[in-house]
Amino acid sequence: MDLSKFTKNGKFLMLALDHRGSFKKLMDPVNPESVTDEQVISLKNEIIEALKDQFSSLLIDDKLGLEACHEVCKVKPYLLPLEKSSHTGIAEIEYIAAELKDLGASGAKILIDFNPGDENSGKQLEIASEVVADCMASDFPLFLEIVTHNEGLVTQSVNEFLGEGIEPSVWKLEYPGSEDKSREITDMVGETPWILLTGGKDYETFKNSLKEAVQGGAKGFLAGRALWQEVCTMKGEEKNKFLKETLPDRFRKVSEIISKS
Repeated sequence: MDLSKFTKNGKFLMLALDHRGSFKKLMDPVNPESVTDEQVISLKNEIIEALKDQFSSLLIDDKLGLEACHEVCKVKPYLLPLEKSSHTGIAEIEYIAAELKDLGASGAKILIDFNPGDENSGKQLEIASEVVADCMASDFPLFLEIVTHNEGLVTQSVNEFLGEGIEPSVWKLEYPGSEDKSREITDMVGETPWILLTGGKDYETFKNSLKEAVQGGAKGFLAGRALWQEVCTMKGEEKNKFLKETLPDRFRKVSEIISKS
C-alpha cells in the first residue's frame, strides 16, 4: 500500500487534531459545556493555519475538525477516526472505510484502549481485526493507535496484536520506554512503519521521547496536545505569539529530529 502521500521525504510529520469532547475540556477545564462549536472550529483552524506549511498530513475529527480545515484539507491528505468519541473501554465503531472515503479522507485511524489480559482485551483485538480487514478490503490505509497508558505494556501489546494476525498500514504507538524497546518494536513490525503519538505529554517530554524512538526505528510522529495544548486557554497577544512563533518552532524542532534520522 502506498503511504507516500502521508509523508515528507519518506517521514511521517503528522499533526493530530481529532480531539472532540476533550478539546472543549482543554479550552475550559471548569465548564467545558460553555465552549461553543464555533469556538472549537475557530481555534482548530488557527492551529492548522499556523502549521499548514510544515505538516505532511493531518488527523482531524469528522465534524468540527473538517469544518476547521477549509482549504487546507483540499491540498493535504487527512485521516478521519473510525471510532466514536466516547471511551468506554471498548472501541465503538461509527464508520466503515467506504464512508470515510466519501468524506474525503485518505486514510482511517482507530484508537484501541488496550491492557494485555484484562477483561476487554479479547473484544478489542476482535474489533481491531475486523477494522483492519475492512480497510484492507477497501485498499484504505489504516493507522492503528494502541493506548495502554503504561509504557511498560507497549511492546507486549503490539506482540499480542501481531499474534492475532492484526497488521495495520501504520502503527501509532506510545513511547515504549527506551531506545532499546523502540528497536524491539521495529524488529517486531518488520517493514510496517510505526510512529509516535504524544499522549498528552508536555512538549519537552515528547521531544526527548521522540529522539529515542527515532533512534530505535520510528518513522515519524502524529503529534497533538504536546505541541498545542497550552494555546487552548490563551487569549490576545499571548495567543497570537504562541500561534505565530512557539507552535511553528515546536513543529520545526520535532521534524528536525525525524529528518536527521
